[in-house]
Amino acid sequence: MFQRLRPATVRPTLVLLSFSLLLVACERENTGPTVNPTIEFRTDNGYTWASDTVSTQDTLLVGVVIQRGTHALNHFKVTRRYDNGAELVMDSLPIGADNFEFDKIIITRAQAGTELWRFNVVENDGDVIRRSLTFTVVE
Repeated sequence: MFQRLRPATVRPTLVLLSFSLLLVACERENTGPTVNPTIEFRTDNGYTWASDTVSTQDTLLVGVVIQRGTHALNHFKVTRRYDNGAELVMDSLPIGADNFEFDKIIITRAQAGTELWRFNVVENDGDVIRRSLTFTVVE
């Protein structure tokens, strides 16, 4: 009535069954699409929030408001680049909260050219979100 399985067919069958169960057990729960954190420039009176043409040695106040997305916030960094030169890190801070605000006083350089300011947030999973402002400095 019952046919006995030979050892040569039992072992591959058990391996295949075990592998199938492992795949089902390890499937990651998908709760929906990933949401990136937001970086918004403050637009209150006195804040610079858009790229612009400015004078040499002008004083600008830039504020950013960062809100967490799906993943926790890990690190915040501000960089500056003159013309097409190398980026220089101006500020670097760990973030331990879901919301983060930062004000940066920028004094433009004493010669004409361009300044690129980047505001970066790094999530715990390593993703980086950036917002930038470019200032054309004139004498």
